[in-house]
Amino acid sequence: MDKSIRVTVLAALTLALALAVIAPVDGLAQAGARPAARKAGQRRAAVAPPSISTRVTWRMRTVVGHQDLLQWRVGIPANAFPRLTLWDAAFMADELGVGFIEAFSNQQVSPQIEKNLDPGLTPEEMKAVSDRLRSLSVRVAAYHVEKIGGDAASQRKLFELAKGLDAGMIVAAPDPALLPELDKLANEFEVNLALRGGARGETPAYGDPKALLAALEGRSPRIGVRADTGAWLQEGINPAEALSMLKGRLLAVNLRDRSAAGAHGRDVTLGSGAAAVSRLFGEMYRLGLKPLYLNVAPTGMVNGYVDLSRSLDGFEKAVQPVLTEQVDVVARNTPIKSTGVVPSEDREKIEAALPRQAQVKPKKPRKLLIMDLCVANYVHASIPWANLALELMGKWTGAYEPVFSNDLNNLKWDQIRQYDAVFLNNTVGELFPDPVIRESLLRYVREGGGLGGFHGASYASRNWPEFSEMLGASDAPHRIEPGRLKVDDPDSPINAAFGGKDMDYTEEYYRFPHSGPTAVYSREKLHVLLSVDAGNTDMIAARPLYVRPDHDHGLAWIKSYGKGRVFHNAMGHTTEFFMTPQLARHVLAGIQFILGDLEADTTPSAR
Repeated sequence: MDKSIRVTVLAALTLALALAVIAPVDGLAQAGARPAARKAGQRRAAVAPPSISTRVTWRMRTVVGHQDLLQWRVGIPANAFPRLTLWDAAFMADELGVGFIEAFSNQQVSPQIEKNLDPGLTPEEMKAVSDRLRSLSVRVAAYHVEKIGGDAASQRKLFELAKGLDAGMIVAAPDPALLPELDKLANEFEVNLALRGGARGETPAYGDPKALLAALEGRSPRIGVRADTGAWLQEGINPAEALSMLKGRLLAVNLRDRSAAGAHGRDVTLGSGAAAVSRLFGEMYRLGLKPLYLNVAPTGMVNGYVDLSRSLDGFEKAVQPVLTEQVDVVARNTPIKSTGVVPSEDREKIEAALPRQAQVKPKKPRKLLIMDLCVANYVHASIPWANLALELMGKWTGAYEPVFSNDLNNLKWDQIRQYDAVFLNNTVGELFPDPVIRESLLRYVREGGGLGGFHGASYASRNWPEFSEMLGASDAPHRIEPGRLKVDDPDSPINAAFGGKDMDYTEEYYRFPHSGPTAVYSREKLHVLLSVDAGNTDMIAARPLYVRPDHDHGLAWIKSYGKGRVFHNAMGHTTEFFMTPQLARHVLAGIQFILGDLEADTTPSAR
């Protein structure tokens, strides 16, 4: 989660330069004009990539590649920007929010390495390629070879280069007679060979699913198919039906949409053309096709960056129903984290710290839905400790009946209305791709329900801006460090446990950004309860961390959302949180607030 928003002035200027370079070049390509030949030694216009990746990781284009979800790696062809080098194209891929590219053997490496990406590169030049790609966190998912020769030595060099690039596959349309030897090399180097399916006139041996299956007859699983949806549509072939024929032999898909099937169609933005491509992802999911590399191809617009950006947005819309179904499967198979893992000594400390009496008497019996679902590579180890505290506080104080469940159906309108509030215990990952659940949760809080969040809950559904706005924050740089916990509003009943006194506390403090696409936290919108004193942070000199220009690092707040109530506390990374009496009472008060029993002023702090 540390890799969050790193949009710098350098990146912004670099992107502006890239667009300035791309637009006229693509314009030439669109018009069919040939660019003037370069003079000897003249370098192509370059885009200097930053030293770190600026890519956000919560877009659906990256989420679908999660190991527990679809395992579909999404990327772009490196030759999508005419005359840009491989290094520059990799930078553009990162700016577009994808982590993979299809590299081409006839593309120049960089202005410094004026060679194509082929076996003619020296070991030092190959290392430079790998280092630059690594600095951008962009990987070569496929190495596209225009032609494979018949001699064994050149074939071996191609596989050696693909292995050096850490590419999972070579994409090519070789003479079928070469497949036996190429199959041996694919197994020797553990690099797949994806036969490039295209239009019948372009790749006669691999022009339709039947021809591809015939070529694969007797070949090992290392030989598969790189399908092209645009070519299939041009030939009048239904992509979903073709994939059903190829099934397990599919290694990659070049995603191109067409305005219509047949020869009279034209390439269009992904998701806006033939309905067959929109249905493609559902068929891929039904067939269980994974892992796959999905290459989002350009349509030939003047501005290549805008072109691919639109198609990537189209991909996200088209894949959302499939991701919704997969997240639902994960949720139904993810039980609540067991409190049985909490050691007896920790249990005793939690029991000693928890309040035995509610801050106010409930107006009526209350039900609190508690979820700890994570759809991410990281799951907070402290979740069972918090579950134990939430369970015991409800039981001992009578403030609420805790209901633990990760079933997302509980958030749909007919179900969610039975609860007085929903509490998200360290939920991390894109939990809410389902439009039905999104609409229901917003309506529930807006019409009088309560929403509570704890620590990682702000990382739930970062690709849903309305959720971040409702909760009050999104992602943030963070680390475990000592700090001075400041009581911003001593008069709030939710802070009564602190007695108006600040306290020293070690925690994984979130530092919410003040600018960028996830800059949601603001005292203009939130009634801040707790913050970490900026004058007492950055105590770990070896790891300087982000500090807002206003030094405002809020940690807990409440807000009104329509008729509903929101409480969020960004602390709770460590297991010691609920062993601290002040913090335990603070959370109980926040829960009673969202349940509708404890009245508290939600006027934004800035006012």
